[in-house]
Amino acid sequence: MTFIRKSIGAVVLAAGLAMGTAGLAQAQEVTDAHVAAALEAVHAAKTSRGFDNLLPLLSQQTQNKLIRVRPDQHQLIAEVVDAQALELVARRKDLDNDVARIWAKHFSEDELNAISTFYKSPAGSKLAEIGPKVVGETLQSVKGWSDRVGEELFEKSREDLKKKGVDF
Repeated sequence: MTFIRKSIGAVVLAAGLAMGTAGLAQAQEVTDAHVAAALEAVHAAKTSRGFDNLLPLLSQQTQNKLIRVRPDQHQLIAEVVDAQALELVARRKDLDNDVARIWAKHFSEDELNAISTFYKSPAGSKLAEIGPKVVGETLQSVKGWSDRVGEELFEKSREDLKKKGVDF
């Protein structure tokens, strides 16, 4: 499954959770405990696992960009970029913390604890595991329906307009 599909799944899932709560957390100070609860919820929901491919993707893009300029140095470029990427692996935690702060901004600490509890349950664990696949299939179904109904709407409208003397 692609990074984009996983990201869309994570966004749709987060939006669904936001709508399902009694209300969004009001603007509030975000404590360390609140961020920790958010981080736990993000990990329990497996929301951030779709981001694991970002650094390898950035590495490949950087290599491609540099190799276009100096194709004769492709091997050295690959070695250097890979080494630099490995040094940046530790920065992956920064992304999780940024995502956790966003969740903390929108959910209270109690809500985040409830989300974590849900995602640690059998149903929540299953949702976290197959949610992106389900969202992907859902989006494909929506697109198929939209294409079919849009075509039908177009044809029927064109037929009615033709009956009224409008030719296309």
